[in-house]
Amino acid sequence: MRKSKSTIDAAASQLRSVVMSTEEGVLLGSEDTLVASLGVSRATVRQVARLLEREGLLRVRRGINGGYFAARPDVHTIEAAVSAYLEMLHTEAEDVTIIASVLWVEALRRAANGTAESKALAEKCLAAVRTLRLDASFHEVLLVEQESRKAIFDLIESRYIELIFQINMAFAQRHFPPAGDRDDTPAHRDFVRAWRHAKQLEFESIADGDPELAMLAAQHSRNLWHRRIWNRDAP
Repeated sequence: MRKSKSTIDAAASQLRSVVMSTEEGVLLGSEDTLVASLGVSRATVRQVARLLEREGLLRVRRGINGGYFAARPDVHTIEAAVSAYLEMLHTEAEDVTIIASVLWVEALRRAANGTAESKALAEKCLAAVRTLRLDASFHEVLLVEQESRKAIFDLIESRYIELIFQINMAFAQRHFPPAGDRDDTPAHRDFVRAWRHAKQLEFESIADGDPELAMLAAQHSRNLWHRRIWNRDAP
């Protein structure tokens, strides 16, 4: 059994290397081709193909024009796989949002780099935050939050930080308690007011090129968001 597992692992590693050195969508060959190139049995090729399909690295097409094609995993594939694993570990969704907050603080530190590009982005995001009404719904606040996140991640060009943040948030959002049904409460209006102030501080610190202040502002805004989502006391 150990030998069989080792053979599958070795063949999978070999095929991953082939896929990663091949353009997405390119035909790698038929099953017979992979049997010959990997030097393993047909049964092993099929097991390896299923493994790489789950990883988003292989696409199998049946029929006359079929075969094995190189693929690339997208964010949704990775999110689904990691979320399933986190579910299996009985991970607390609230803990996951804490990790996302740590990543956001680092993203803001990098964004406050003092460049003309970061200042222009900060001014644009500031305008969006300032136009948000104090009686805005949770959904309206969420849209501005998501748009500003996308802008920051595009600015810092760290796809790894963005990926891990999005994976954590995608998992957590599946467990969020209902939020919109509290839109008309005084606590929600207090949240919107405090969130607007915190976001303005975030973008003002980015515009000023002050990474330390940006980190403090990021932590504050994430704490507000965390309490709002998980029904903690309003600020």
